[in-house]
Amino acid sequence: MKRFLTLWLPVFLWAGFLFYLSSIPYLRITLAWYDLILRKLAHLFVYAVFARLIARALTGSTFWSWKKIFWSSLAFSVLYACSDEFHQTFVPGRVGCVHDVVIDSLAAWLALGVKP
Repeated sequence: MKRFLTLWLPVFLWAGFLFYLSSIPYLRITLAWYDLILRKLAHLFVYAVFARLIARALTGSTFWSWKKIFWSSLAFSVLYACSDEFHQTFVPGRVGCVHDVVIDSLAAWLALGVKP
């Protein structure tokens, strides 16, 4: 049980953190002109971390090949990104954007492209 928590608790906590961020109405980092750039960079960062956390958990809890871990981690990250954007459609001042899912997916793919 301790091993399971060590591997998977960070994944669940990070997913909760992403859900929390998506729940903040009218989320802006700054009022400056570069706010959009910062928010897209934040997307890249949080989904890169998320994908790596999933890969870490799968590496430690399965005997799968890296290829299977890669594709499973990527698939879960993309599905979570889709659900995250759908969730945002219910939050005041937020919208679900397909291009954000693309950014999140790219971040996960890039982060998983480097073997641990």
